[in-house]
Amino acid sequence: MNARTFLGLLTLLLATAASQAQHIYIRVSVKVITDPVTGARPSGITDDLFYAAMASANQWMDSFGRGYRFNVTEIVNIGGPTQGGASGPSQWYGQDPRATPEPWQTFQNDINTDPRYLRRTDQVNFYITSGPSSNPGGACPIPPGEVNLIACMGYVDGGPWWMNHELGHFFGLSHTFGGCGCPDCSYPNSGDDGIADTLPESACDTQDQIALRSFGLLYASLSTTQQRQVDDTFFNIMSYHNANTKNQVENVMTELQLDLHADTANSYRRAFVTGTTVFVSPFGFDLFPGTASGLPKRTVASAVSVASAAGTDIVLLRPGSYPESLTISQPVTLRATREGQATIGK
Repeated sequence: MNARTFLGLLTLLLATAASQAQHIYIRVSVKVITDPVTGARPSGITDDLFYAAMASANQWMDSFGRGYRFNVTEIVNIGGPTQGGASGPSQWYGQDPRATPEPWQTFQNDINTDPRYLRRTDQVNFYITSGPSSNPGGACPIPPGEVNLIACMGYVDGGPWWMNHELGHFFGLSHTFGGCGCPDCSYPNSGDDGIADTLPESACDTQDQIALRSFGLLYASLSTTQQRQVDDTFFNIMSYHNANTKNQVENVMTELQLDLHADTANSYRRAFVTGTTVFVSPFGFDLFPGTASGLPKRTVASAVSVASAAGTDIVLLRPGSYPESLTISQPVTLRATREGQATIGK
């Protein structure tokens, strides 16, 4: 398992009154599709299951240090005999709508056009069609190509993986293996996830195979830094390894994955979150907007100046020194990334 030690995490709330440190919440609306005849939920699907998944998923989110949290805002039943029976939302009861382009596109079209699906425009719409799964997962649209689609489906349990993985897709992340399925594939023709700090792999590579692809050596022969790079991919939330234990060990997101997640939350998926991440770096410029990871502000004061006066935003400091004197007179959360320490005023 990845044994990386997370260093340099700093969370401060500077506000006019004492309060909890600020988080940016991802709003999630859960819709349970019921039996077309009885109107009952799939066996084993309870509200407590989703709240348990949210709580465990948020423990992983906390370890990433970016301040994002999931918030299940509602859990509602749809379909059943009073909503069209097998001709209404319950046509998907017990079905798998993940196939592409059909029935996935039909499923999305139904949600977009039929008010019985209770589609929300400011919450991630998560549809449940069957009972708890021993191999949780599902499907979410990935922006920018699927930015107009805002509905997901899930095979769920009470663990953290499915919520982190599927909503990783919703906020712009592809699988670490890109288009490289099993048993093997070749690069670059089969694609990759486009993230520089995850290594090339296929969906069923071992740690040794990932090591051989990038370094030409078996895992045991790698340096500690190289082993960490392999582990960051092998144990990644957006990978397909460790199916039987993924709720325990498939819990890594790299810094560049987290940057893309925040960039997408700031732009394509802004309607679904409660705040914005403002980036600041010793190598940035105050003329930059700060709301994209690649266009950070240079000074903390400039970053705070574009943060919401309502205190809903997070100013994220890259490692380094910010030798400035400043007075902050509005609520705002300052965080440092896991990459290292950030100091202000020295």
